[in-house]
Amino acid sequence: MACDSIVVHMDSSRQATQRLALAGRLAMAHACPLIGLYAGFIPEPAWCYRMENAQRYFEEDMARREAVREAVRGHFLARTDALPVAAEWRVPECASVASALREAREAGLLVAAQYDADSGGGTDGRHLLEALLLESGRPTLVVPFSGTFETVGSRAVVAWNGSREAARALHDAIPFLAGARAHILCAHTAADNARPDATPVAHAARLLERHGVAVEIEHGPGGTDMTVGELILTRACDFGADMVVMGAYGHGRMRERVLGGVTRTLLESMTVPVLFSH
Repeated sequence: MACDSIVVHMDSSRQATQRLALAGRLAMAHACPLIGLYAGFIPEPAWCYRMENAQRYFEEDMARREAVREAVRGHFLARTDALPVAAEWRVPECASVASALREAREAGLLVAAQYDADSGGGTDGRHLLEALLLESGRPTLVVPFSGTFETVGSRAVVAWNGSREAARALHDAIPFLAGARAHILCAHTAADNARPDATPVAHAARLLERHGVAVEIEHGPGGTDMTVGELILTRACDFGADMVVMGAYGHGRMRERVLGGVTRTLLESMTVPVLFSH
């Protein structure tokens, strides 16, 4: 199995270079196109209409944003020029989450950034990340905003609770786990324990073994969302994992969705890339 395309979210954050390098290595490993997706959001100008010299301020702000976008574009092109795969730069027609999602749904894999509260990006970065996880329909590899990651998928912790989301994440991760070692952590929250359709962890182990993955299974104690999330992070450290695989969980419908507790815990405290699927 191979990934047919990789879309990496590009911005002006301090972590963009590391994220692009990781996405480039994956694109080379799978001999697939690498697409840089820039999603810079333009604020609603109505708020500044009452300001003195509002028109000049708005024009200057737009010019600044355009300069940032061109700088990121130049960075992407410079870093991908020597790659032995096709590289493409894309900017959605409209600076909105909906436009970014339309582009993202083409991807075999999305590579996105953990939200960094200190990046100065306001709430736009958080909204985009949550939309990619819950609304893109594509597996999303979220890269921590600090650290370096030379390998991804050689040692993976797979979070398993027998749900649809867990199964989707497991299947989506297969192309990135060839010849890997996997620690399957079977841990249930109170809500998971009530599922009558939960698939046994042995099924997940068989799937991985059919693809040449060396598997070990742990039945965790379970508990609250936060407890399970912290257990996943602890096992990732104990196992020396370079990737975590898990379903992304949300509540509600469409734009009213909010992330589930385990998902949010991983997003806030991850130390290695996490492949989410919803």
